[in-house]
Amino acid sequence: MNYIVMDLEWNQCPDGKEYANEKLPFEIIEIGAVKLNQNKEIVGRFHEIIRPQVYKWIHAKTREVVHLNYRNLANGKSFSAAVQDFLVWCGEDYRFCTWGTQDLLELQKNMRYYQILESLPGPIRYYDVQKLFSIAYEDRSSRRALEYAIEYLNIEKKYKFHRAQSDAYYTAEVLQKIDQKVGEHQRNRVRIVCRSRDKLSDRNLI
Repeated sequence: MNYIVMDLEWNQCPDGKEYANEKLPFEIIEIGAVKLNQNKEIVGRFHEIIRPQVYKWIHAKTREVVHLNYRNLANGKSFSAAVQDFLVWCGEDYRFCTWGTQDLLELQKNMRYYQILESLPGPIRYYDVQKLFSIAYEDRSSRRALEYAIEYLNIEKKYKFHRAQSDAYYTAEVLQKIDQKVGEHQRNRVRIVCRSRDKLSDRNLI
């Protein structure tokens, strides 16, 4: 089994949330991922810029954090094409790994909006690396920023934060450190994102 360590960046309505599309308040504009084999060794990378279709201009906060503007995105792929390429790259036997829970929820919301959600059959089993970091190193309930974890573990800062590929790489580095510290019994504390007809929810699998 492989581990797909994924990070997403998204945009929102530049005119304020009162003008946002209710069906898609956050539009994904970048996918980054690192593939680890069963020994937690990096065996592949994925990166795709996505051309926005809902919010054609970048929210000022998004531009400030991720340092992308519309010119950077104009030549990107459509969301549907990018996601299909991503899922092919993931392969058959894998578990997602993310920093927190929001990325997979937003991925499903975007896929639902573009009517391709069936390409990602649920329930989706994944490791919440943010939660695993708290279990391994802190009080099990705190939720730290990714940069905090990188500094705590003395991992070299090779890339800027808040870009999908670099944050996926850093999350993979944290996962490797956790793997060295705890046994398989801790990593089996998996979270599931469940799809329902009306809403997205999540629950624990122990």
